Amino acid sequence: MDKLAAMATFVKVVETGSFTRAAIAMGLPKARISQRISDLERVLSVRLLHRTTRALSLTEDGSAYFERCQHILAEIDELEGGLSGGVTTPSGKIRIEALASIARWILAPQLHDFQARFPEIVVRLASSDRISNLFEEGIDCAIRGGILEDSTLVARHVCDVQMGLYASPHFLRSARAIRQPEDLQHHRWVGGFGIQRGKQLTWHLQSASQSIAVVGNSSLLIEDPDVAMSACLTGAGICSGAPFAVESYVKSGLLQPVLPEWHFAPRPIHIIYPTGKHLSVRVRSFVDWSFALMKTHPLLAMTPLALANSLS
Repeated sequence: MDKLAAMATFVKVVETGSFTRAAIAMGLPKARISQRISDLERVLSVRLLHRTTRALSLTEDGSAYFERCQHILAEIDELEGGLSGGVTTPSGKIRIEALASIARWILAPQLHDFQARFPEIVVRLASSDRISNLFEEGIDCAIRGGILEDSTLVARHVCDVQMGLYASPHFLRSARAIRQPEDLQHHRWVGGFGIQRGKQLTWHLQSASQSIAVVGNSSLLIEDPDVAMSACLTGAGICSGAPFAVESYVKSGLLQPVLPEWHFAPRPIHIIYPTGKHLSVRVRSFVDWSFALMKTHPLLAMTPLALANSLS
């Protein structure tokens, strides 16, 4: 069995939605198409497609295999295009995973620019703050925050983000005055940013000359930062947030900075991708584009104190 031919046939069947249409597109008898898929399933020892008289659908294994086949076939096309001396136009699908706040406030508003530059690249962007395995989940590159410990990854440092504290004006009007970090322990906290032990949450804050650990009790431990911020906007309590993600809320008066001279330890932001792997033209195009965007974005390097001072 010619495995590459079988893979290309499998991809064409999925893309066209039928054996008949795939046969027409490839100029082959329908029986040949069916035989290639059967041979591929036999060699892999898995079922790739659910077949009915009316439609085809991917199995769970088939869905994972389809995505990897697309990557492999596209990379072969790029490699052959480069060897022939032709100019290779980046094309195909890329899978990106980014921090939710970066995806929403930095990448999404500018993706139209990437589309205009690379119209033949299809971007699948997932926003998540969880740590994924790039190899196992088929992610081409990711934008992550925090300290990276995986030595199998290439990491390009973008910047360091200072997380600050914010609350709604309604909450602050009805709460005890907050003049120093120790006052925070008397107020409700929202979110899961910090070190958690049971219901207790510890915030390690620092200023230009000091650092302090404040322990408080949180009744709303929310992992998703956007969900936590939504609760904070309605007066649920004090929430941590990146200045670039809350800037519009602060300037519109929906949130107010809390102790803006204090912040969490700077959080490094990296673009990462696996080592030991040829970085395709389409992935390199996104990596370079997003790196340049974030390096020059005026809000990404904003500090909580700078945001507070911009209001005066």
